[in-house]
Amino acid sequence: MNHDILEEIDFKLANHTILFSDMTILIKKKKLYDLKYFSYYESWLYKYVDSWGKCDVFCYRVLNPMIQKYPNLYEHIKKWAHSEQIYVRRAAPVSLIISSQNFSVNYDVDKILEICNLLKNDNHIHVQKGIGWLLKYAYLSYPESIKDYLIRNKQDISKITFTYALEKMPMTLKMQLKKY
Repeated sequence: MNHDILEEIDFKLANHTILFSDMTILIKKKKLYDLKYFSYYESWLYKYVDSWGKCDVFCYRVLNPMIQKYPNLYEHIKKWAHSEQIYVRRAAPVSLIISSQNFSVNYDVDKILEICNLLKNDNHIHVQKGIGWLLKYAYLSYPESIKDYLIRNKQDISKITFTYALEKMPMTLKMQLKKY
């Protein structure tokens, strides 16, 4: 039955008869977070996610709950980081951010940093902001690891990524990191 719902959503997305945000709400409401549905979600990422807004909503409402529930999906995240599509690449870091009342990150820090390393030379501003956003919230869970990463990689990451990553840090630490 749920496959029928997903097939109908796919048809409506393809024919522009359902709003992308409505689709994400429906998935959340129906709690369609089973591994057997992931192939739908990944295909939608490639077919329909064509802006940072769609990317972020899709990551929060669909991809992140799947990734939190099924950590073995990490290999897919790494694959997204190599995509030619901008917003598929952006989904790699953004899908690791939990959106509830506050944003947070509780994924394995080594895997977070691996995704950042895969994307740190990406030239697209929306990918750079996605990496910075991930680092900003990862800092709240892993302050020393993120601080060390920024010190080691300051010359390799974009100014935008670096600036976003500093946003949740105390002012004294921000000033210290800017001096490196």
